[in-house]
Amino acid sequence: MFDFSRTIRLVSNALFDSTATWQAYLPEAGDWKKTAALLTGPLIVASAVAAYLLGLITGGGIFRPTILSTIATIIMGAVGIGVLAFILGALSGTFGGKRDFALALAAATLAFVPGYVGQALMWLPWIGWLLGIGLGIFSLVQLWKVIPVYLEVPDNKRTLHYIISLLVTIIAMMLLSRIFAPLMPMPNSKFGDITSLSAPSGDSSGSVLGSMSQQVAIIAGAQEDSFTPPANDELTDGQVREYASIMKSVAGRRADAMKHMQALAEKADEDDKLSARDLGAMMAGVSEAGALGTAEVGAVKAAGGNWAEHLWVREALWTARTQRQGSEAIEHNFALYQKYADELEQYADN
Repeated sequence: MFDFSRTIRLVSNALFDSTATWQAYLPEAGDWKKTAALLTGPLIVASAVAAYLLGLITGGGIFRPTILSTIATIIMGAVGIGVLAFILGALSGTFGGKRDFALALAAATLAFVPGYVGQALMWLPWIGWLLGIGLGIFSLVQLWKVIPVYLEVPDNKRTLHYIISLLVTIIAMMLLSRIFAPLMPMPNSKFGDITSLSAPSGDSSGSVLGSMSQQVAIIAGAQEDSFTPPANDELTDGQVREYASIMKSVAGRRADAMKHMQALAEKADEDDKLSARDLGAMMAGVSEAGALGTAEVGAVKAAGGNWAEHLWVREALWTARTQRQGSEAIEHNFALYQKYADELEQYADN
C-alpha cells in the first residue's frame, strides 16, 4: 500500500492546505491499514530518522541521539498514535459521534503532520526545541478542527470529548512510559542523567505533564482510601452536608474549566485571530481538563476527606432519591436528602 510519491503529496498538502486534504482523504480513511502504511508509519519513521541524522550533523545540542534511542522513539511514536486514536474513537461513540478506530487514526495522523515535522527539527541548534513545541501545539489545534470532520462529534459535546480524550491519552502514556522506561534507551546527554533535567521555564508542555502527574497522584492516593459503612446503612447529617459542600466546590471548578476551554476552542476555530500565545494557552489549558476528570476526587482529598466514604455517601443518597422507601435506612437517607434537596438536586447527574 505504500506509495512514496502520494505520501509526500499528502504530507505537503496537510501542511499547507489541511482542510481540503482532510476532505479529500476522508473516503479512504475507513481502512486503518492503508492509513498506517501510507501515512502513520512513514511519518513516524521519517521524523525519527531525520531527527537522528540532524542530531548527528549538529552534534545533538544537549542530547546526542543514538540508534537505540531512535528505535525507542519510533516504537513509542507508534504506541502513542495508536493509543490516541483508540481513545478518540472510543470516546467519540460515547459523545454521540462515530466510534471508529480507523477514522480516528486518520484524523490524528493528518492533524499531527506538523508535529512530526517539529519532531524532526528538534535537534536544530537554538531554535529546534521552539519549533518542535510550536508545531506540536499547532497539531493539537489541528486535531480539534479535524475531529468533527472525521468522527462527527456534535458541537455541544465537542469540547468535552476533546479535552477528556487528551487527558486520558496523556495519563495512559505516562503510565506506559513508567512501565517501559527501563526498556527504552534515551539519548545520551553531554551533561549526565537526562532524567534530572526539567523542562525549560515557560514550556507549556512541561506544565501540562506536571499537572497530569498531580492528577495521577491524586487518583492513586484516593484509591488507597477505605471505608466501612455503618451496620444500619444510615447516613449522618454531617456526611450529607459535607457531600453537598464538596459537590458545590466541584461544580464551580468544572464550570470555570469548561468556560476557559470553550473560549480557547472557539478561538482555535478562527484562524485569523489565533496567535502563538493562544496556541500555548490551548496546550496549557489541557491541564485544566483535570478539573473535569478528577475535580470530585481532588475536592474530597483537598478537604481532607475519605474518597471511599464519599462514594458510599453518593451511592446511598441517590439510592434513597430513587427508591424513597423500602427499608428504614432508605427512608432515613431520603429524609436527609429532602433536607438538602435544594443543594443536592442540581448534582443529580454529576
